[in-house]
Amino acid sequence: MAYINSKMQEALQMLKKEDSRLTRTHVVDLLFTTQLYVPATWDKDPIRDEKGNVSFPEDTHFSLLTIQTTDQKRFFPMFTSHEESEKWAGSKNGKLLLLSFDQYIPIVEMAKNEIAGIVVDPYGFNTPFQTPFLLELKNQPRHTGLKETKIDKGERVSLRTPSSQVDDLRDVLRNYGRRHDFVKAIYFKERIVEDRPSHWFIIVDMTKEDPKFFQEMAHFCASCSHGKQFEFMFASMKLAQEIIANNEPIYVKTDA
Repeated sequence: MAYINSKMQEALQMLKKEDSRLTRTHVVDLLFTTQLYVPATWDKDPIRDEKGNVSFPEDTHFSLLTIQTTDQKRFFPMFTSHEESEKWAGSKNGKLLLLSFDQYIPIVEMAKNEIAGIVVDPYGFNTPFQTPFLLELKNQPRHTGLKETKIDKGERVSLRTPSSQVDDLRDVLRNYGRRHDFVKAIYFKERIVEDRPSHWFIIVDMTKEDPKFFQEMAHFCASCSHGKQFEFMFASMKLAQEIIANNEPIYVKTDA
């Protein structure tokens, strides 16, 4: 079955309905964490292994196709599905590569003097991202490398309520909760550690406790991290229960 970036399609639909900081942040997060089809040509045939995975010889030369606007600006067109790519006549001149942000951004950077940026689904949502903006995203720290939290017995955990200056992060956390039925509640604090920078401390009450969701949340919130790392904890842990008893959640799932 062909890949469809339904998450990006839904996010772009929401952005079209309401252009807000929250909807823009979600689209940017998906640029980092999902893939898009990119029309391209190449001079060496790909190799397919026994599992169906495709790779190219190291010396393969790729060329991404471009699309030109009425004001003579050129963009790399990118698509959320095969169906969207077929709306563009230029796609008949090449094939499609399914690429992540980290895979296509070096090409955007090399072409920064000739290409205005990328445009997602030019004959659908027609959402452009300018080259300077994309290169700025490339250089932003993405705090997504997570490891298991280990707190020694008797260790003091100093927490404080984050200031109102990070309401954007609160909004994104709440938005994550609304989008995922398994999230029952979210508690948001700032942890103070002696001789180290403070970081965000997030307790999540969820019906299925899988660490992969913490990785996903970190990606989802990366653009609103304000330069701080994330530390996540399941609500079922003893320490989390003690913290929950004395703090109000920023998000609680409702039955509605």
